[in-house]
Amino acid sequence: MYQHKKIGVFISHIYGDYQTRLLSGIIKKAKEYGYMVEIFASNDGENLGDYVIGEASILAIPKPEHYIGMIFASSTYLLSSLGKDIEKLLQEKFSCPVVAVSQESSVYPRIALENHKPVRDLVLHLGNVHHYQRICYLGSSVQKESNALRMETFKEGMDALSLSTENCFYTCDFSTESIRAALKDILSQSPLPQAIVCYNDNIALSVISILKEQGYSVPQQIAVTGCDTLAFGQMTSPVLTSVTFPIDQVGETAVEQLSMLAHQKEVPPVTTISALCSLGTSCGCQSGHASSNYFYARKLDEHIAGLEEYLIRNMHMSANLQGVEDIDTGMDILAEFVKSLPGCREFYLCLYEDWDRISGHIREITLTTEQEYHSDTVLLKLAIKDGKRLPECTFTKRNTLPDYLYDGNTFSYTYAPLFFGERSFGYIALSFADDQIGYSFSFISWLLNVNNMLKSLCDKKSLGLLVGRLEDIYTKDELTGLLNRQGFKLLSAPAFEQAIMDSQPVAAFMFDLDCLKQINDTFGHAEGNFAIQVLAHALENFAEPEYICSRQGGDEFQVLAPGCTEAKAASLLDNVLKYLENYNKLHTKKYRIQASCGICVQIPERVSDLADMFERADHSMYENKRSKKKDILQGD
Repeated sequence: MYQHKKIGVFISHIYGDYQTRLLSGIIKKAKEYGYMVEIFASNDGENLGDYVIGEASILAIPKPEHYIGMIFASSTYLLSSLGKDIEKLLQEKFSCPVVAVSQESSVYPRIALENHKPVRDLVLHLGNVHHYQRICYLGSSVQKESNALRMETFKEGMDALSLSTENCFYTCDFSTESIRAALKDILSQSPLPQAIVCYNDNIALSVISILKEQGYSVPQQIAVTGCDTLAFGQMTSPVLTSVTFPIDQVGETAVEQLSMLAHQKEVPPVTTISALCSLGTSCGCQSGHASSNYFYARKLDEHIAGLEEYLIRNMHMSANLQGVEDIDTGMDILAEFVKSLPGCREFYLCLYEDWDRISGHIREITLTTEQEYHSDTVLLKLAIKDGKRLPECTFTKRNTLPDYLYDGNTFSYTYAPLFFGERSFGYIALSFADDQIGYSFSFISWLLNVNNMLKSLCDKKSLGLLVGRLEDIYTKDELTGLLNRQGFKLLSAPAFEQAIMDSQPVAAFMFDLDCLKQINDTFGHAEGNFAIQVLAHALENFAEPEYICSRQGGDEFQVLAPGCTEAKAASLLDNVLKYLENYNKLHTKKYRIQASCGICVQIPERVSDLADMFERADHSMYENKRSKKKDILQGD
C-alpha cells in the first residue's frame, strides 16, 4: 500500500487551455498540502469512429483505496455516457471525498465558474464609462444554452442602464460567412450601433477584422468586446476587451475543499468563482496594455514550426511501428520516440496480462487452447525515468505503478488508457518536468500509433494461428495428425535432395494396417479409425525427429527416414511391431491391430530414386501382407 497522500483527477481533453489551467491550479495547491496528483485523462468525443469505444477503459486504472480525495471535472466530457460511468464508479467504488468541477448540478460539492455575469459588467462599463447608448449583442447559434445565459445578463446590464434592447440581438455560428452575414444585419441599422458585445473572443476578432475590411474604425466608430481573453486577442491592435476566467483558482479551490472534506469539515454544496472583465482598447479605453504583434507573430511561427516537426516525427513513428513483429521490438522502437515527448521526465507503459489474448471464435476455429487469465498482475513493459530505461517487472493490479517508482517522488502522473475498440491493452503513465502539463493535442496521434501497434500485434497473433490452421488442414491428416499426401510431398522432396547432396542413406517405409475392411465391417468404422490412430501413434513414437511420417490415405502410411541405415530401419520396424503387439495384449479390444511393412534403404543419386524406392518398399510390403494370417479376431 502506498505511503503517499494522493489526489485523483478524472478529466478529458487535458490539452485544452481550460483543462491545462485547471490542472495547474490543482497541482500547485496539492503541492502546498503535500499531496501527489494522479490525472486520469481521456479523449472522448473525438471523431475517431469505433476506436473511441475503448475510452471507458480509463475506469479500470485508478484504485479506489489509494486516494484521500477525487476531483471530477465533469464538464470536460463530451460524451455524456462516459461522464455518467465515471460518476457511477465514484459513487459505487470510492469511499473518499469527491469534489466536482462543473457548471451543472452534481451529487457532490462542486466548484462552478460564473462566466456569464461579467457580460453584464461589460455592458455597464460601455454605458457608464464610455457613455454608449446603442449597444447590440452578437451571440452563438451553436452553444445555445450558454448563449441564453449570456444574453440574459446582457439584458440585465441594458436594463440597469435604462437602455432599450429592441432590435439588438443577433446570432451566428463560428464560421466567417455566418459572422459576416450577422454583421451585415447589424450595420444596416440606422443609426449605427456604438458597440457590439460578442459571445466569445473568436467572434469578436472576426467582427473587428470584417469592420476594418469595410473601412470602419475600432473603437472610434464601433467598439467591440469579447468573452474569453484569448492570447491572440491580447496581441492585436486594438487590444480586445474581454472576460478573463480564473480557472487556476477553480483548481486550487477544489483541492482546498477536498482537504477540508478529508478532515471531516463541511463545505458548501456550490462554490462559485467569478470571472472578471479584462479591459483592452477595443472598447474605447486608453489604458489597455500595449500589443506586441511582432513577438506574438514569432510565437505563432514557432508553434507552427513545432506542429510541422511533430507531424513529420509522427509519420516516422507510424512507419517504424507499422512493421513490428513482436512486442519487444516494438518497445525498443517506442523507447526512441519517448525522447521526443516535450518535457517528459518519466514514461511507463503497463500491459494487462491478457492484452494479446485471442478471441473465442479464433480459438475455436484454430483448435487453440489458451490459459484463462485470473492473475492479479500487470506487466511494466517499458519504463523510462530521467532518460534511462529501467528493467521490466510485474506488479499487482492493486497498484497503478510499482511501489519503488514512488520512493522519494513528489511528481504528479498523467494516465491514459491503451485500447483499440473494445479491447483494452493497459495504460501509460507520464510525468513532466516541474509538473508541467506536457500532454498536447498532437499526443492523441502519438497514442494512436502505440495502440495501432498493439492492435497489429494482436491481429498478427490471430492471423498466425489461422494460417497455421490452414496449413494443418492442407498438409496434415485430420484423423492422425500425421502429414497427409500433400504435406508429405512438400517435406519429402527437399529432404531427399539434401540426402543426395550429402550422400547419406535414406530409408523408405511403406506401412499398411492389416484387415482394416474386416474391422470396419465387423466392429464399425469408429473402431477402424481407432486402429489407424494406434498405428500412427506407433510411428510417431519411434520415428526420429528428422523422419517424415505420413498417412497417404485409408490404411496406408509412408515414412521417409534421411540418415537411416538398414540396421536403424530394422530397429524402427521391430519397435513399431512390438508396440502393436503389446497394445493388443494390454487392451480389451475384440480384434488385433497389426501392420505389414516394406522397406527400401539406399544412398540415392538422383531425385527420381524417391519414387523408385517407395515402389520397391510397396512391393515388399504386399509380399509381407500376403504371408500373414487374415483373421484379426483376438485369440485366433
